[in-house]
Amino acid sequence: MSESVIFRDRSKLSPRYIPEELPHRQAQIQQIVGMFSEAINDPEKFPLSILQVVGAAGIGKTSSVIRSSKILQQQFEKNRLRLKVAYINLKLQGGNKFAIYRFLMENIAPELPAQGLGAEEMLRYILRYLRENKQYALIIVDEIDYVIKTSKDTTIIYDLTRLNEFEPDKTCNVMGVIFIARSTEFYGRLDPAELSTLGRVPLDFHPYTVQQVSDILESRCALGFNQKAISSTIIDKVASITTSEQVNGDVRYALDLLLYAGNLAESQGTGRVSLDHVRKVHGQIHPSITTEEIEQLSRPHLLSLIALVRALRARKKQYVELKDVRLHASELADQLGAKAVDVEDYLDDLKARKLVDIKSFNEIGLHGASLAELEPVLMDKVKARK
Repeated sequence: MSESVIFRDRSKLSPRYIPEELPHRQAQIQQIVGMFSEAINDPEKFPLSILQVVGAAGIGKTSSVIRSSKILQQQFEKNRLRLKVAYINLKLQGGNKFAIYRFLMENIAPELPAQGLGAEEMLRYILRYLRENKQYALIIVDEIDYVIKTSKDTTIIYDLTRLNEFEPDKTCNVMGVIFIARSTEFYGRLDPAELSTLGRVPLDFHPYTVQQVSDILESRCALGFNQKAISSTIIDKVASITTSEQVNGDVRYALDLLLYAGNLAESQGTGRVSLDHVRKVHGQIHPSITTEEIEQLSRPHLLSLIALVRALRARKKQYVELKDVRLHASELADQLGAKAVDVEDYLDDLKARKLVDIKSFNEIGLHGASLAELEPVLMDKVKARK
C-alpha cells in the first residue's frame, strides 16, 4: 500500500519514464520499426539507414524512438541476434566530437580503451568491434540541432551518416543512425555534403491535440496517482493549459504541473488535487523550464540562471543588462563560497537551449515570467552538485 494519499508512484509522472504504450504515437513507432524491419532477417545485407525525427519539445519524439529501439532489440533477439542501442543526448553528454564518439564507444564497445584514440579512430574501432563480435548497433543522437547551433564543427553528421564508407569493402554492422531535433533550422549551418548525407525528408511529429494530451495524461495519472486523488476535470484542465500558446503542447510541462499540484495537495492534506492547486502551481512555475531541462544543466549553468533570476527580481523589469547578471553572480559566489562563474558563455548556451532570451548585452531575460519560485528549485540542484 502507498503511504501517500495522493500518489501511487511519483516516478510515473517523470518525463524520464517511458511507458510500454505511448498513446497517439503508435503510427510513428510502427513507421520507425518498419524502416529497419528488413534488417532482422539479413542484417549483413541491410544498408546503413539514416532517419531524422523532428518536432517541438515534449511531443513524444524521444520516447517514441526509444520505444521503437526496444521493439527492434526484441525482434533481433528472436532471431538470436544482438542489437546494441546507443542513445546520446547531446545537451547532456555532448560537446566536442571526441567526447561524443567516446561516449558511443563506451556504450557499444566498453571493452575497448578510448585513451589515445582520435575521434575517427574510435568510429573505426566501433565498426571493427561489431564485426568481430557479430553484433549490430543502432545509434540515436538526440538534440542534434543544439550541437550544430553551438559548435563550429558540424562534421559529426557527415561522419555518422557515412559509417558504411569507413571500410567500404566490409560490412557495416551499424543498422542505422536516428537524429532527433526540435526543428530543421540547423540545416542552414550544414555544408552541402553534410546536408546531402542527412537527407531533407524528416519524420515530422506534429503537436498533440487537447484530446490527445488528455488521453496521455489520463494514462499517466492512472499509474502515478491514487484512484480518487485526481479527476478527469483536472486532467482536462491541465491538457487545456498544455495546448495553450504559452506552453505550446509540451507534455513534460503537463507532467510537472500534475506532480507539483499533487505535492501541493498532499502538503495541504486535502486528499485530492483541485483546480485551485493546478491554477496556483501554473501561476508559479516557469512554463519554459521543465524539471527535465533543469536536470540537464551543469552547476555553472544553474548558477548563471540563478544570477539572472535574481537580477530580474531586483530590477523588477522584463530585461536586465549583462553587468547586472555579473553582479549577482559575484554575490552568489560569495554566498556559496565558490569561484564566480563567467556568466556570458553560459548565458549564450542557455539561449541556445531556449531557456534565456538575449536581445543584446543590455536586454537579457527569461522566456516567460521571472518568478521567485524558480530560484529555490535551482538552488536545490546547485547544492546537490557540490
